[in-house]
Amino acid sequence: MPRLKAQPLGIPLALAALLSGCAVPPVSPVGQGAWEARQPALGRLTVWRAVGRIGVVNGQDGWHASFQWAQRGPGYRIDLIGPLGQGRVVVRGDGREVSVQTQDGQNWTAPDPDTLLEQTLGVRLPVNGLRYWVRGLPEPGPNPTIQTDASGRLTRLEQNGWIIDYPAYAPAAAHELPTRIVAQRGDLSVKLVIEQWTL
Repeated sequence: MPRLKAQPLGIPLALAALLSGCAVPPVSPVGQGAWEARQPALGRLTVWRAVGRIGVVNGQDGWHASFQWAQRGPGYRIDLIGPLGQGRVVVRGDGREVSVQTQDGQNWTAPDPDTLLEQTLGVRLPVNGLRYWVRGLPEPGPNPTIQTDASGRLTRLEQNGWIIDYPAYAPAAAHELPTRIVAQRGDLSVKLVIEQWTL
């Protein structure tokens, strides 16, 4: 039988010390350099407009609508046209509080958009997260789990209990931005199809 060659003890110990002192990066190795180059440019996109369609499935219930989302720094306006037969629902936020106005003129205000939408539309949409996810970025906060393609574009993001998949991108000015996004958390699924980006 061939004899196994003994390895110096120092190599495994040095490797263990090295691994214990370094955090494994959450981004997949494929496209990591391209991803790191993309992030700052996407982060600087603070003024934009997206138009498209949204579908929401919550357990056995669901609805779909057209949407127009205008973002300017921390301020935003989201028009949902046709959800639950309500005509137009307008969501406005400024980073401190959010308001919801329905077609019949009713207004509600709260500090948290997710809670307010749950009270008015019956579903807890992750508005704060979507503001980043829609651009193909993780929301600032707890370390996300990230998968990218060779071009550094997000293909999957796991954050705050949500799993967000990015099946399609398209050119938008000097960028490539998502045109299809599927976000899932438990029984809640949110699908966005973005038909037009304006930067």
